[in-house]
Amino acid sequence: PGPQGRQQAELRGCTQGVGDPAQFGAPSPAPGGPTLPDHGPLPPREVRGGGGREVGAGVAGDSELGRWPWQGSLRLWGSHRCGASLLNRRWVLTAAHCFEDHSDPFEWSVQFGELSSSPSIWNLQAYYNRYSVEEIILSPLYLGASSYDIALLKLSSSVTYNKYIQPICVLTSSSEFQNRTDCWVTGWGDIEEEQGRALPSPYILQEVQVGIINSAICNYLYAQPVFRYDIWGDMICAGTIQGGKDACFGDSGGPLACEKKGLWIQVGIVSWGTGCGRPNRPGVYTNVSRHFRWMQKLLARSGVPRPAPCLQLLLLALLLLASPLQMA
Repeated sequence: PGPQGRQQAELRGCTQGVGDPAQFGAPSPAPGGPTLPDHGPLPPREVRGGGGREVGAGVAGDSELGRWPWQGSLRLWGSHRCGASLLNRRWVLTAAHCFEDHSDPFEWSVQFGELSSSPSIWNLQAYYNRYSVEEIILSPLYLGASSYDIALLKLSSSVTYNKYIQPICVLTSSSEFQNRTDCWVTGWGDIEEEQGRALPSPYILQEVQVGIINSAICNYLYAQPVFRYDIWGDMICAGTIQGGKDACFGDSGGPLACEKKGLWIQVGIVSWGTGCGRPNRPGVYTNVSRHFRWMQKLLARSGVPRPAPCLQLLLLALLLLASPLQMA
């Protein structure tokens, strides 16, 4: 189709889904803050799951609550493990390699609507917005340490939307985002590579602006001696050629997002990199649009809406928390 037909197809993929318009990438309010004008094995390099982010010298910073309302904290036995993003009320997008050592859905949950990856035990709203995982679906072409580093999670119950919890859009093509310099990557990962410096308490979500690196340039950079890696068709690169702006260890599975006409589009999933923020070594992300039809087919599964919060249940939770103190 011509440019107009292609644009309409992309917007249909972004705004229409199964059930209501929010079911597959609902139009999300732009976060508050600046509005800025044949696959082979994955190389034996650092995947970015399990914990982290390298942000360079002061180029990343604390985010604000509600700025990235689709951002999720993927949690293994209650502790932050990877990033994730909300696609609709029942489905979450993340990286496949996050599950290489733990593939049982019972072990996992996803936290939404919180700025900290380690909210207080007294924060009842945080626990209300933590959802258990019912099903983990890796790309059928993911073989471990390979490309196709993408996974969909079906939640056990429907997410309740509010101003801090909203889904992100997905398009059928990411070609228009090539060479964009105003995209963002977010996560709770490490803040320095050299000493493995973890994000300090209170573990506030970090954000950094990155550019999409042209595929031909990224292939050239990773074809140079010393660190030679293949950049395959379902990968997309982001950062800066000069270095300093990047995701890092523990940011895996989190979103690379770009704005388009008031909508925020998830272009990539944090996947792997050579160190963090190094010159001529941009971060490598799973190209989400390459998996659009696979995702669309899975998201066609309907879910049962979750009811609004019940005041009586919240009061009961408070009483249960208070009872050990009374017994003591």
